[in-house]
Amino acid sequence: MITRPRSAGFAVALIAGLVLSGCAGPAGVGAGSTGADASTPAWFDVTGFQPEGADPALIDADASAMDVVGVDGLLLSRTGTRVSTPSREARTQRNRAHARGLEAQLLVSNYADGDFSEPIARRMLRSPANRSHVVRALAADVRSGGWDSVMIDLEALTAADTAGLTAFARELRAAVGDDVRLDIALSASTTAAGYARTGYDIRALRAPLDHLTLMAYDEHGPWEPDAPGPVGSLPWAAESARALATLAPADQIVLGVAGYGYHWKGPRPAGQLSDDQARRRVRKAGVTPTWNATAGEWTATLPNGEALWWSDARSLRERVALAERLGLTGVAVWSLDLSDALDTVH
Repeated sequence: MITRPRSAGFAVALIAGLVLSGCAGPAGVGAGSTGADASTPAWFDVTGFQPEGADPALIDADASAMDVVGVDGLLLSRTGTRVSTPSREARTQRNRAHARGLEAQLLVSNYADGDFSEPIARRMLRSPANRSHVVRALAADVRSGGWDSVMIDLEALTAADTAGLTAFARELRAAVGDDVRLDIALSASTTAAGYARTGYDIRALRAPLDHLTLMAYDEHGPWEPDAPGPVGSLPWAAESARALATLAPADQIVLGVAGYGYHWKGPRPAGQLSDDQARRRVRKAGVTPTWNATAGEWTATLPNGEALWWSDARSLRERVALAERLGLTGVAVWSLDLSDALDTVH
C-alpha cells in the first residue's frame, strides 16, 4: 500500500488560529502552547467530501486546505450486482480536483431512498460473483477512468456482513494494486465490540486498506426527533477514536468531522442545516447562540421552540487539535457544500 506525503500546513494554520484566538482546545493544545509548529504532526492528510452535484467552485475555494477531494457519487444497484458509472457531474468534480493538484477519490456506497441500505450491501458482499462485478468496475474507474483512489462507504451493516466486507476490501486491493490509495469510512462506536457489531473486522481490514476514516458525526440527528444534541461531540469523538485505535494503528485513522448542523422541534420537521443556514436562522430569530465548550459545537434554542446544534469552523479547529493529540493521520470534512470554507477557519 502507498504512503504519500501529506500537508502539515492546514493543521498548522488551524491550530495556530485556535491558539491566537485564545480558545483553549483539548488538553495539551491551547493557550499554553508555545506555537503550532511545535505540536503539529509532520504528516497530516485532509479530505474534503464533495457531493457529485455540488458546485465545483467549492473545490477552488478550499484547494489550499486539502489533499484529497472525496467525490460522493457511485451507488450499488438494488440487486447488489453492479455499481453505477461515474456521472458527468462526478467527472467534473474529478477534473476540478486535478486542476487544483488534488487527489480525486471516488466513494462507493449503498445509499438508496434517503438512507443507507443494509440489504443492498448484503446482496453484494455475500455473493462472490457480485463482489467480482463491482470490484472490476471500480478497478476500471481507477485504471482508465481517471480516478486516483477509492473509498468504501458501506453503512448500516451488521455483524453478518463482516466476512463479505473483509473479502471485498481484499479483492479490491488485489484488483487496484498496492500503489492506489484505498480507504474505508467507518461508523463510529465507543467500544471495540461496537465496531465488530457493525460489520467491521478492523484487524483484518488494516492490511488491504490505507486509511480508516472514522465518521465521528451523527451522534444525534433527526432520527431522534425529541432528543436534540451535538452532531458529534468532542468526548464522543475522542472515545470512538480511542476505541478504534485499540484495533488499528492511530496513524492509519482519519477523523471524520461534521461541517453542518441539525434542527429539531419547532414548526418544521427535524432536518439538516449548513453552517451558514444555522447562523442565519439564529440571527433571524434574534437569538445569541451558545458555544458549548464540552461538545465543541454551537447550540441555540429559538423562540418557536426549535433547537439547533451545528459544527462549524471553530469546531473543526478543535477536532484538528484532537486528531493531532491522539496521533491520528488527518481529518475528513463532510461536506464542502455544507461546511464553512476550510481555508477561512484560521
